[in-house]
Amino acid sequence: MLVLKKNIYENFGTASLSPSSNPNLDPYNFIFKTLVSDRDLFLGLEQVASEEAGERFKIFFPNASRFGTIHIVNIISKRLLESLVIPDKWYQLNAYHFCYLFDSLYGFTEEYSYEEQEQRKSMFPELGGEPIDLNDFMENYFLDTSFLIDPDRFNKMGSKEKQDLGLTDPCLFGVINRLVPSEEEIALKEIENPYK
Repeated sequence: MLVLKKNIYENFGTASLSPSSNPNLDPYNFIFKTLVSDRDLFLGLEQVASEEAGERFKIFFPNASRFGTIHIVNIISKRLLESLVIPDKWYQLNAYHFCYLFDSLYGFTEEYSYEEQEQRKSMFPELGGEPIDLNDFMENYFLDTSFLIDPDRFNKMGSKEKQDLGLTDPCLFGVINRLVPSEEEIALKEIENPYK
């Protein structure tokens, strides 16, 4: 079970009760379908020549591709999907995970928005073909999007300014400065239920 800003399991299988421009969007289902879709995407990348796969990878994951290879980001994707569906265990995401998930949700939302009305209805019947407001979703479920900060700006900030802005994720420096994550940074951290 993934820990986000709001509990995506609270009303499992139903729309969010939070004020939102996506009132009918089930946040768990949205993330689940996105991560499942990525399984096909990574399988497709394995089927093409490495140079072409690398170029496609950068298009699909423009932010995550800055710090990770196809292999590394695929591992992050698999672990997020596995952790999403494991009952009774809560996992905390770090900046590497959020960066990948941002790219993934953005790409899936873009794909959804270009589909015909009937296809959109089949993807998310609860939306009736209405658009997904990704900015609203991010506001409700992501702690922040600090992983998108320009490296020069971030690196010029002093530690007090970073602290004051809440830029305290230990992995944030690595994501912003395009450092390959270690195995420990790729792993999701198991924690107690934070929503009790």
